[in-house]
Amino acid sequence: MDWVVLAIGAIFLICIIVGVCKGAIKIAVSLAATLLTVVIVFFATPFVVKLIIEKTPVDTMIKDQVVAAMADAATEQVTEGGGLSEDMVRKVLKAAGVSEEKLAEYGIKIEDIVNGEIDSEKLAEYGISKELLAGLNQNEKAGAENAADEALEGADIPKDLQVKAIEMAEMPDIFKSLLSDNNNSEIYEKLGVETFPQYVGEFLSRLIIHIVAFLCTFLLVTIIIRAIVFALDIVSDLPVLGFVNRLAGGVVGIAGGLVIVWVLFIIVTLLYTTSIGRDIYEVIRENAVLNMIYEYNPFMKLATNFLR
Repeated sequence: MDWVVLAIGAIFLICIIVGVCKGAIKIAVSLAATLLTVVIVFFATPFVVKLIIEKTPVDTMIKDQVVAAMADAATEQVTEGGGLSEDMVRKVLKAAGVSEEKLAEYGIKIEDIVNGEIDSEKLAEYGISKELLAGLNQNEKAGAENAADEALEGADIPKDLQVKAIEMAEMPDIFKSLLSDNNNSEIYEKLGVETFPQYVGEFLSRLIIHIVAFLCTFLLVTIIIRAIVFALDIVSDLPVLGFVNRLAGGVVGIAGGLVIVWVLFIIVTLLYTTSIGRDIYEVIRENAVLNMIYEYNPFMKLATNFLR
């Protein structure tokens, strides 16, 4: 994946060359237009988000996929290590709202489930979802996914399991960090949710939609402002004042390259669930310079700041 590093290097090189050719004054006008674009996008994005949620099914689609993914992560966490343990069974039963007292009413003990003496069909006879037990066993996992999702969506999952589920989820580190930092009662109330799975689904759906809205608005506003600048022929009337101005233009061109790379990094983050997106993401994180650019991305902070 060396081409990723080369491509990003080429972006900076092209921007520097353009800056040298045009000079600092002309490039500064372009950066000023970009700054104006960011200001407009900041205020316009919430309206675009509202439009996307009201006019498209994207919100619901993302929530369903997120809940399913987090349910899988939670199930993998309690089942990792090979076999079942009493602690694993207790965690999943607690998440589904099934107490040991309820099991005792039917003469069932936790160790009976661990030892395989009680199967899914037997639990179903007592009104306990047989898919819940299937979700504990990797061999029966495929048939249990839908029921496990439904059980976990309305369940109050233990805090330690929440942390592990976030850590194991296949998503960018910035998403994991945001989920962990905002996993509290204040944000739950703000989002109108009660349980952890509901929180994850609502939070990530809003986050992803906000990022998409930010990118779309940024692209649209950029095109409009650039068209206005071009139509008014503002840049062509500006002078090129010699070597110093051209040299400064190269430096300012680096800033223009940063803007382009920052926006591209946001797109890569959104494409993390695809193989190509994940590969590029890993290259960025493994390269010291690219990782620093990724970490200090003000556009990413604006795009993910939907709780303001």
